[in-house]
Amino acid sequence: MKMYDNFFRCPGKLLPLLLLFSAVVQGQSYNPEQLTELSRQWLESQLQAGDKVDITALDSRLGSKDCTGPLQWKRIGSSQTVTLQLSCGAPKWQLYLSARIAQTVQAVSSRQNIAAGSVISADMLEQVETEVRLSRGSLVSDPSSIVGARVKRSLSAGQAITLQDLCLVCKGDLVTIVSTQGTLEVQTQGIAQQDAILGQQVAITNRHTQKPLLAEVIAVKKVAIKL
Repeated sequence: MKMYDNFFRCPGKLLPLLLLFSAVVQGQSYNPEQLTELSRQWLESQLQAGDKVDITALDSRLGSKDCTGPLQWKRIGSSQTVTLQLSCGAPKWQLYLSARIAQTVQAVSSRQNIAAGSVISADMLEQVETEVRLSRGSLVSDPSSIVGARVKRSLSAGQAITLQDLCLVCKGDLVTIVSTQGTLEVQTQGIAQQDAILGQQVAITNRHTQKPLLAEVIAVKKVAIKL
């Protein structure tokens, strides 16, 4: 007992040890709100930048949970709707939370209602963050890339715009044909024989020679061919 005599004779040394022992035994206490928020933060740390988490909060009637060690999480499922297993080793307990993962990207949307057949101008567009799963087609990310394009079907205000909603080259349009051969580039004009979107092949009639050709849409009213 002599080795402990100095501690009992010096309460100033004993008190910090007692507090440390108490903290180790009691650990940390978490209320349901804290557990929900920590779970959301953990899941977000496992995702790609831009993904958002909508998590179902734990019932407040659950009461606080103590844990002397670190909290542990496990993700169950790899789809957009997942279950999180939250557990503690001492005392041993487990909880389950459900969450939905929203994959979001920057996209272009209509600032107003736009009627089918309208030609898009810059003031009709705005850039927003939208969920990928809500889009039905290839989302447009750069507003300037579709200015001058024609709307194939009506768009509502706030609707994310896809390439499938537009024709960058429309049948009957006068288009610029860019021909490249090595470093040499030649431009001429032609008439589009069908509607097409970015990256599609479109039939064009050379305005000067009247010869038909097949070209790739590279911009609004602009196509390219390789010689």
